[in-house]
Amino acid sequence: MRYVALVCLLTVFSFQKNTPPKLSPEHQKALESLRVMEGFSVEMVAAEPLIADPVAMEVDENGDMYVVEMHGYPLDVSGSGKVKLLKDTDNDGYPDKSIIFADKLTLPTGIMRWKNGFIVTDAPDVLYLEDTDNDGKADIRKKMLSGFALSNPQHNLNTPRFELDNWIYLGHEGAVTPFVFKKEFGDKGTDIIFPDKPSAARLAPNANGKAVRFKPDSYELEELSGRTQYGHSMDAWGHHFYTSNANHIYHEVLANTYIKNNPALLVPNATQNISDHGEAAEIYPITETPNHQLLTDVGVITSSCGITWYEGGAFGEKFNNVTFIAEPVHNLVHADILREAGASFTASRLNEKSEFLASKDAWFRPVNFYVGPDGALYVIDYYRQIVEHPEWMSDEITQSGALYNGTDKGRIYRIVPHKGLPMNWLGKLNLSKKSAPELVALLDHENGWYRRTAQRLLLHRQAKEAIPALHALLKKSKFSEAKAHALWLLDGIQAIEKEDILQALKNETAGVRENGIRVAERYLNAAFGKELINELTALQNDESPKVRFQLLNTLGLVKTAESEKARLAILQRDIYDRWAGLASIASFAGKENQIFDVAIAEFTNKPTAETSEFIANLASTIAGGENKTGFSEMMKKIMAEAPGTEAWKAAALNGVANRLQFQKEKGTVLLSEPEKEKLLAHFSPTATSELRIASLRLLEISGFPKGKRLDEKIVQAISALKNPSTLTRQGSNIAVYRAHAIAFLSMVNSNELKSILQQALTQKEPEVVQLAALKALGKTADAQTYRFLLNEMKGFAPALKKEAVNVFLSKPERINVLLKAIETKEVEKSIVGWQQMVRLMNYYDTDIRAYARKVLSVNEDRKAVLQKYMAALELKGSQSKGQLIFEKNCATCHQIEGVKGVNFGPDLSTLRSRNANSVLTEIINPNNSIADLYDFWTLELKNGSTVAGIIAQENTNNISLREMGGIVSVIQKKDIAKMQKAEQSIMPNGLENAISLQEMADLITFIKKQ
Repeated sequence: MRYVALVCLLTVFSFQKNTPPKLSPEHQKALESLRVMEGFSVEMVAAEPLIADPVAMEVDENGDMYVVEMHGYPLDVSGSGKVKLLKDTDNDGYPDKSIIFADKLTLPTGIMRWKNGFIVTDAPDVLYLEDTDNDGKADIRKKMLSGFALSNPQHNLNTPRFELDNWIYLGHEGAVTPFVFKKEFGDKGTDIIFPDKPSAARLAPNANGKAVRFKPDSYELEELSGRTQYGHSMDAWGHHFYTSNANHIYHEVLANTYIKNNPALLVPNATQNISDHGEAAEIYPITETPNHQLLTDVGVITSSCGITWYEGGAFGEKFNNVTFIAEPVHNLVHADILREAGASFTASRLNEKSEFLASKDAWFRPVNFYVGPDGALYVIDYYRQIVEHPEWMSDEITQSGALYNGTDKGRIYRIVPHKGLPMNWLGKLNLSKKSAPELVALLDHENGWYRRTAQRLLLHRQAKEAIPALHALLKKSKFSEAKAHALWLLDGIQAIEKEDILQALKNETAGVRENGIRVAERYLNAAFGKELINELTALQNDESPKVRFQLLNTLGLVKTAESEKARLAILQRDIYDRWAGLASIASFAGKENQIFDVAIAEFTNKPTAETSEFIANLASTIAGGENKTGFSEMMKKIMAEAPGTEAWKAAALNGVANRLQFQKEKGTVLLSEPEKEKLLAHFSPTATSELRIASLRLLEISGFPKGKRLDEKIVQAISALKNPSTLTRQGSNIAVYRAHAIAFLSMVNSNELKSILQQALTQKEPEVVQLAALKALGKTADAQTYRFLLNEMKGFAPALKKEAVNVFLSKPERINVLLKAIETKEVEKSIVGWQQMVRLMNYYDTDIRAYARKVLSVNEDRKAVLQKYMAALELKGSQSKGQLIFEKNCATCHQIEGVKGVNFGPDLSTLRSRNANSVLTEIINPNNSIADLYDFWTLELKNGSTVAGIIAQENTNNISLREMGGIVSVIQKKDIAKMQKAEQSIMPNGLENAISLQEMADLITFIKKQ
């Protein structure tokens, strides 16, 4: 798309009744610095001195405009925040006067009209503010909700939104641990409560870092399954979208309401990233003199916020499915168009090589949007020199005095089609005086602002007089969206009838049918519930994947044979959509064995990654449930002899092992001796490697059978290791089988294991066998073994050397042996890989952590080290050589485009567009930039084991932990004895020790793709 230059719109809008007022030279320059997508124009609606530091706005039913000002960002928590009411006193359609509606707010982040006042989010509280004497100033201030963390302002509670289903939704994510500004932002939050009714519903501390929804009148309060940074939005049908830093758009697919139906189901993540142009997507700023800080990720999305689904109806059909994302660091607005993709969506760029809106002005800081009564898109410009938080900036910038440059400024722009839209609504709408039938008519408006406002007003009035008009609207409307509003409003005023829901279920628009199912869910136990259920089951073959997905979730509440049959039919059709698999398991709570039988009969003829994941999740759920008989029945099916069943059996056994590995001490899982013997039979050269190792994993947890069968297998394993020539006719991968033989012998503590392992490591054996030998040593090592390893490991290949170090890392007492050997220079410090160094320097035991940091950390002045490596910036680098350096030194913790690294630390694609000096600084001094949401946790489990990593997701019952190797484990909170968070950055100093000046030049060249 071509950009069009903007000019003051006096001439463009000269034919309109309302024209923008004359701008000051400074504001005119700011306007002229903007470039908008062809076909649109921009005008300035409000600016300083009327407003300053704006972050959110709301227009009430009378057309009064309220703006939230957050003056305290980034460090001031003294209460400088305000809400202002903007007035038009000269009747030109534009505000020219502001009144302080409320002040003494800490760090306010959002506003929403509610009844006669406003809901304002200001952590730790959700406030209700009301002006009762009509002087434009709030004289009522009360806490609706309280307990949210007062964390870093970029991550606080935000954006209250009244949505289609009559709930109020709040944007929210977990508290970010500060390393620098602990005093200001170290709050972790408490239980989320209604302060005026402590006995009402409450949520876990800080809502487990999840988004929240509530109903003030009925004191309903729920944790959602997703989380968001600043901003969230829903489309016309209630699909919920979030945003966070580089991940600019993702979708909450599986609602917490349905996950909770089956407490035994462990869901690692209920949201899906939907951008087809990736996280940290490339963007196209036009800023002439960018004011980026040292740690800014330049040229890619890094500060996404204010996600807004456009439903103003004034931009044309192309914008019917478009979301806008604010990107304040790069002074632009990004737009995506969303398309259906099964239970979720795919988001694609609206414009391929340009942005919807961009500015040449480095102080232009769009942070939020508002779709107005006119259908225009209002862009809220924070207008600051610096928007990065000093938690992630150099001390020099923090101490420079520039953090609050621009705090007296701020702008709101209005984007309209090039032909213009009248600015004739400010203070003139008077919807509060509309009758109920008139408001019902507004539900059929093309602009979602009118639909939502009319629904809210009718809900507040509990307008029974609107019922006939609502029934009529369900039968006939100009816009399909109107039917969804009418349906939910009838539900909200407790006036819905059977025919209303049946009409919705039969509507030609998928979104109406989907909402019809959600509303029907609330009336399954009504007098007409049976008829509803019949109509619901009839939708099992609906052409829309989203209708089928919603039906799958809703029918999980219906415990009938017809419901089960319908859900199975949907699963059979949609099994390759992983969300359908998860929803099916959630919906079959208590009857997982039934779906297991169908799954192994119908979905495993042609095994795929999707079917294997489904079987594993299903088996895990059965293993974690209360029905021990069901678990036994599943195990019998797994044990049954049948050809061609290896793939699903391996998946099922892995699912069981994954579930029980954190719950039980070894030998405590109740498997019968015959079951154990059948699992042991899979230790055979003729079994698939997947089935063999899955069986061994579960046997290690459950305990091996006793007696002759075990003795025979031990002899078989020893023979395979000592006489591999006997396996040549077995048709198996001999090396893999022998590696499994070592694993097996280590599990049963064979007396001959020690000599076998040492022999495997001193003779020429395949690497897979030697790796297995080292892993086995991790279970059996003694003081003699430590000495053996310290003598031999120097000559090991890199992969073996890494595994040898892991032997020492597997138990605390061994770590001290290794550290002592390094300290006395018996072995080189370089023997410890970077990933292992990270683990040691963040070890949960304080003494070991301190010893590791003493022995392994680099104690030189980091400024001096940085100065030494500055010479690398003058050398010509090689991308191909740099990729090898990356793979060796960085890929153990990071991913980057073009390299299959480990998804543990941040994706380093975000560094690509930084200047070389910044990239070098990140490598030399990683504590300069501590990425948020990357706290390193150690979990001590009740079974005596420990796991460590980054918390990827959390809910009331479970924690999803991303471990150092990138594996995500779902652990039930009931199995955790203690959680400890590392106080330091995960990434310690010293990476440069393994990198020469030329290699550093190559690495930087590769990262930057120069």
